[in-house]
Amino acid sequence: MPARFTTLNNAISKGLSSMAAKSAVSQIEYWEEQLKDVDVTGVKGIQGDLHSLKSKLTANDIDGEAVKKVLASLAEKTKNISGRVEDEKVSEQLAGVAEGLEQA
Repeated sequence: MPARFTTLNNAISKGLSSMAAKSAVSQIEYWEEQLKDVDVTGVKGIQGDLHSLKSKLTANDIDGEAVKKVLASLAEKTKNISGRVEDEKVSEQLAGVAEGLEQA
């Protein structure tokens, strides 16, 4: 199981709308790293959304509505896998990530 998602949870709690694109991409890469060895159905969908989000945030003109849609998708997918992760602490942290993304 990957390292804890504390860094990601902290970034979300500080507010995604005020986060610079470069910092957001760093957090996306962190999340991708944490998920690389997770073997739970639904992770591939999250990884696809993360790739899409990174592309949208590094575009010359950032489409805020498209970013919101990806964040909503990530929230739903993360919520769906959070209860199926064996490590209870990681499961709780993923649920927190999902909640933060929903509020973003």
